[in-house]
Amino acid sequence: MVNDMFTNLLSGLLPIFTVAFNLSYTLAGLVAMIFSVTSSLLQPLLGRWFDRTQTTWLLEGGLALNCVGMSLSGLSPNYVVLLFLVGTAGLGTAAFHPPAFSTVAKSTGTSRGGSLAIFLSGGNAGFFLGPIVAGALVSTIGLSGTLALLPIGLLTSILLLRARAVGTRAPPVPLPSLPVDKRLLSLLVTITALRSTTIQVAVTFLPLYLVTKGESLLLATAVASVWLGVGVVGQIAGGHISDRIGRRPVIVFSLLVGGGLFYGFLMTSGLLSVVLLAVSGAVLYGSWSVIVAMASEAAPSNVGAVAGLMLGFSIGVGGLAALGFGRAADTLGLHSAFYLFAGFALVGGLIAFILPKQIGRAVELP
Repeated sequence: MVNDMFTNLLSGLLPIFTVAFNLSYTLAGLVAMIFSVTSSLLQPLLGRWFDRTQTTWLLEGGLALNCVGMSLSGLSPNYVVLLFLVGTAGLGTAAFHPPAFSTVAKSTGTSRGGSLAIFLSGGNAGFFLGPIVAGALVSTIGLSGTLALLPIGLLTSILLLRARAVGTRAPPVPLPSLPVDKRLLSLLVTITALRSTTIQVAVTFLPLYLVTKGESLLLATAVASVWLGVGVVGQIAGGHISDRIGRRPVIVFSLLVGGGLFYGFLMTSGLLSVVLLAVSGAVLYGSWSVIVAMASEAAPSNVGAVAGLMLGFSIGVGGLAALGFGRAADTLGLHSAFYLFAGFALVGGLIAFILPKQIGRAVELP
């Protein structure tokens, strides 16, 4: 939760950076892309390294680096320094996720979908807090208010280090070399790319979209946070439901219905628009833990690497999508760009029909 709260401060800060540095939508999208690319490129490699070495200090080290980068971003004297700090934060979250995900996945058996839903919902809760915390700090203190969050990140890193130091660790047990379902992983990566295009664009640009419609920064970040907050509920529900009825039906429903509801938000106004946005968040996020659980089941001997691939690829594609969205918004306008990019989720839902309903019970790992 703490790691992803710092990660998503960028969503609430981006409207202010856009004004402070006189950025076009394309340059604003580049800020999001820098974070996404740096946080994604190393994740598969770090995940593979963790699978082989169990280098658990990546947990607190990555968390601390992310927190330092984002806390200092509000003090950036210029655009270049901002890109450097955002990129540093991205490297931190790249180090954190593979060992964290691997620990959760290896501690669960047949209930992996539900367990991963709870873990990933901690991240969603952080995403929920990010925009509203950024909006509140900047509205009351100014951009330098991000520095007030630094002690929270560092303290959490220290507590994580202490918890790991006093915990007991069983001797490593050799794992059987189980086959990787490459076709299934390829499908899941494709679906993840399409889903992440819609999700990450919405996460990054919703506050800016609402501000351009005349809403205050505080209200815009609050609405964006509500969208992410109900996503926590949807993600937990999606994971548990998939353990009962299978992964494929949940993924198909999430992307097709969630994408349709987001279009409803774009076509309406007032309270109805907010309600449709909130429900779309719950439904769209319902598929994420399910996709990740299915990926871990497709490569049970390489959970850390799969975590790096899925989480890193998701963030990386989202960053590239943010740059493309910024360019489209400069050309077509924000509203039209949202219409275009919301369609990626629908395409992902159609491809999900190809997935198997279930790929067997999760392999229980020591």
